[in-house]
Amino acid sequence: MAQTPLAKRIWYLHPYVLPADLLSDEPTHDGDPSSLRADASCEGTCYARVLRAFGDGTYQTRVAATPGFNPHQEGYTLVLTEAQLSQARPWNPCVRAA
Repeated sequence: MAQTPLAKRIWYLHPYVLPADLLSDEPTHDGDPSSLRADASCEGTCYARVLRAFGDGTYQTRVAATPGFNPHQEGYTLVLTEAQLSQARPWNPCVRAA
């Protein structure tokens, strides 16, 4: 059975849980020791909202450290591949991580 393409299965603007190691740990600027991973994750987890598919297997997303962020005003823009998004799980506020 053929699987539906990710672009048709994804819930756009819905928060997804991702492992924070997908985010860069490199400093953002010279003289600024912060990193995307430090700023947009908490306890090894980040949250992403998919904004659009580019049609080439990549997706524009916004990522943040909390699931309730407004992707139009908060978070960081990131382009993720289908392989990276395959690690994402829809965020469910009723389920707590073990």
